[in-house]
Amino acid sequence: MARADLFRRIVGNDPNGAIYFLPWRTSFKTALDFGLVGLRQWRLCYELPAAVVAADPDVCARANRAVIEDAADQIERRRPPVLVGLSMGSVPATLLAGRYRTPLWSFASADRGDLMIWQSPAARPVRREAEAAGVTLGDFTRALRGLHPIEWLDRIDPASRFSVGSFDRYVPRARRRALVKRAAATVPIDNVVFEPLGHFGVMALSRWRQNQWLRQA
Repeated sequence: MARADLFRRIVGNDPNGAIYFLPWRTSFKTALDFGLVGLRQWRLCYELPAAVVAADPDVCARANRAVIEDAADQIERRRPPVLVGLSMGSVPATLLAGRYRTPLWSFASADRGDLMIWQSPAARPVRREAEAAGVTLGDFTRALRGLHPIEWLDRIDPASRFSVGSFDRYVPRARRRALVKRAAATVPIDNVVFEPLGHFGVMALSRWRQNQWLRQA
């Protein structure tokens, strides 16, 4: 497996705790420093492979599936109380929450990975590299079929919660709206919080929000 396809699974202090999926290109140390792993008790934390966002659609799909299948094996051994997805980490978190009907806490997420690669400013260099190689949006759509959060939102636990940045420059408005519209068909609208923040603001607030949701649960 190429280095860009490697993920890291960190074991926490509670075998019955939450499972975390970090943002793209975010190390566990950085996540701790900025409070992204907000709960004191947690079971596992995944650092995503760099290739979850890649110019080659097939590489991108394989990297996503590698994390998902590893986490699925862990979930089948013992079901966690919640899956926490932060930014790009919301992709594996949402898919697994749908597969196992596990509560999801999703922060700064989007509806579809193919459209995010084509529309998000954060992925602009990847799109340019893909276009230079003759790769189209349709190629990503085909490769990532079954890996889009919006395809799984109707299967998640209704106790799931979402934190959405109203001024998120990295998740285009259309991608946020589509996600919220589909999520609202499954979870109470009160479980969708619109933060008056950008992408990094949602990340910075996530520790407080996680602990609020824990108390409410």
